[in-house]
Amino acid sequence: MELQWLEDFLEIAATRNFSTAATARNISQPAFSRRIKSLESWIGADLIDRSTYPVQLTRAGNMFLPGCQRLVREAYRLRTDCRNVAGESSAMLTFTSLHTLAMYFFPKWISSPLISRMPLRTSMHAADFLESVDHLCSGQCDFCITYVHPDGPPVLEGGPFESLQIGKDRLVLVSGTDENGRALFDIDVPESTEIPYLAYSWSDGYIGKLATLVQSRWRRPLNLSTVYQSALADGLKHMAVAGRGVAWLPQICVAEAMKQGQLVQIGGQQMALEMEIRIFRRAGAGSHDGDALWQHLKECAELPQYRSSLDATLDAA
Repeated sequence: MELQWLEDFLEIAATRNFSTAATARNISQPAFSRRIKSLESWIGADLIDRSTYPVQLTRAGNMFLPGCQRLVREAYRLRTDCRNVAGESSAMLTFTSLHTLAMYFFPKWISSPLISRMPLRTSMHAADFLESVDHLCSGQCDFCITYVHPDGPPVLEGGPFESLQIGKDRLVLVSGTDENGRALFDIDVPESTEIPYLAYSWSDGYIGKLATLVQSRWRRPLNLSTVYQSALADGLKHMAVAGRGVAWLPQICVAEAMKQGQLVQIGGQQMALEMEIRIFRRAGAGSHDGDALWQHLKECAELPQYRSSLDATLDAA
């Protein structure tokens, strides 16, 4: 029996949908189904009633659920206790985040007046979306910072995770500029005109899917011709500055280039999308320092100046 099987069960118990649960666990639906089957085989009873939609827990599943929650919670708490005893406590809090947020958001956030008053030692692992979430799911970090949009793919919904909003950003469509500061490309062109497109590769996942969501808002299908792909927003930004095409990029990433006139927003607000920046952690499995930071963030969330600071992160971008 594997711990991840228990976490899979908690996810399906929370979402009652195999596809949604598999996405939240960052694995394919067939692989997710196999792991649930493996757990049921180990238990010796069906835990999920697949004959209904949404799926339901069987009597055995309902009996197993509270014990499963305790097992997962205690497994991570025991690991934390052992690390503390061994002198490897989370005096160094570990974060994982998208590259863009690790570079452009985290340094300012961790140094902000409301956070910097805490004597924290931190480390950051920058990764793509799937790896960031997987690091938290597998217990390789204390916190995960990522973008979230209500119409985007689910991010750690249900299961043993909790989150707080710590900032805002906006996904904007940008183009490089000519010597007069005018956009090299636009989307308000005849339908037959190809628009060179700088796209996110599939390994990024989340922002690429949000970009697809924004495209659907235009009054007709956009004739985008992909000329370059990258999992890194910075890579797309530099290609846009070089005049190679248009790209949807986090405003926090392109703010400086826009101030310098190297990039300009196109398509207006119809082609932009506001995103939350949220911090996630595994509920009830934190170290002393991790719990202290989380409690501090929860208390800060009630302060008017903290709520104002969320807007400030967007305005400063």
